[in-house]
Amino acid sequence: MGAGLRLAQTAKLLLGVWMAGIVVAMFLVIPPYVGLGDAGRIIVMHVPTAWVTTVAFALSAFYSARYLWKRRAADDSGAVAAAEVGFLFCALATITGALFANIVWGTFWNWDPRETSILVLLLIYAAYFALRSALDDVERRRRLSAAYNLFAAVTMPFLLFVAPRLADSTLHPNCAFIQGSTCDGVWLETKGVRIGQLGDVVLALQGLEQRGDVAVAYVEVRTPGLQNVALLEPTFELASGKPADRPEFPGQQFLLAVEAVDLANGRALLNIEAPGTGLLSNSRTFWTFMAANLGFLGLFIWLYRLRADVLVLQERLARREVVHELPA
Repeated sequence: MGAGLRLAQTAKLLLGVWMAGIVVAMFLVIPPYVGLGDAGRIIVMHVPTAWVTTVAFALSAFYSARYLWKRRAADDSGAVAAAEVGFLFCALATITGALFANIVWGTFWNWDPRETSILVLLLIYAAYFALRSALDDVERRRRLSAAYNLFAAVTMPFLLFVAPRLADSTLHPNCAFIQGSTCDGVWLETKGVRIGQLGDVVLALQGLEQRGDVAVAYVEVRTPGLQNVALLEPTFELASGKPADRPEFPGQQFLLAVEAVDLANGRALLNIEAPGTGLLSNSRTFWTFMAANLGFLGLFIWLYRLRADVLVLQERLARREVVHELPA
C-alpha cells in the first residue's frame, strides 16, 4: 500500500512538471505562426482539450453501458466522473476557441457550425446532470441517466466531426488552415453574379480591370462581427497565372486572393488563403503539441480517478447510513 501511494505521488509530481513544461514551451519555445503571430500558440491548449473531451464522453458512455449490463454502482460513478471531467474539458475547448476566434476573425462568437455544435453538446450533457439531480430514487436515476448517456454519446461524433463539415465556415476554414489543402473559391462577375460568400464572409465584385501585366479586382467585403465595409484590391499576374497581392480580410489574418480571371467576360475566381505554412510544420511546435495531448490526457485521467474515488466513497457512506437507520 505504501509503495502504491508513493507511486501515485510520483505520478502526480511528474504530471505537474510535464504540464508546467508545456506552458513554458507554449510561450518560449514555439515560434510565432506566420501571419497569426502569438495567437497560433493557443493550438497547444485548444486542440488537446477538444480531443480529450471525446475521450472523456466515450469513457462515460462505456461505463453507462456496463452499468446497464451489470448494475454495479461503481460503473455509474465512473460514468458520472468521466462526464463531469469531459464537460470541464469541453468548456475549456469552447472558451479557448472563442478567444482564438476573436483574435483571428474579429468576433468571439458567430454561431459558426463548429461553435454551435459544441454548444449543443454542452447543453446535452448539462441535461444529463439535470436528469440525475431531478430523480430521487437511486436505482431509477442510475438506470435512466445511463440510457440517456448512451444517447448523448451517439450524438457526440455527429456534433464534433460531421455537423461542422456540412457547411463552409470562415471560423474554421480547414481548406485554408490545413497544410497542403485548397479551397474551392467562388467565381464572381461584374455583369452577372456579383455577390458570393466564402463561409460567412460576403463578397461583392465591384470591378475588374487590367493594369499592365496584372489584373486588379475591386472587392467589397463584409466580415462577421464587423460593422464597417472594406474595399479590397487583390491582384493577379497574367503572365504567370498566379495570385499577386493578397490583402487581409478586415479584422482577420486570412488573405483574399484572385486565383483566376476572365477579363473578356469580367469574371474573377476569389478565394481565402492562410497567411503562412501549417501550424505543425515546425518541429518544436509539433513536439510541443504532441506533448500537450499526452499531458492533457494524463490530467484527465488524474481528475477522473479523483472524482470517481470521491463518488465511490460517497456511495459507501450513503449505504452505511442506510444500514444504521434500519431497525435492529
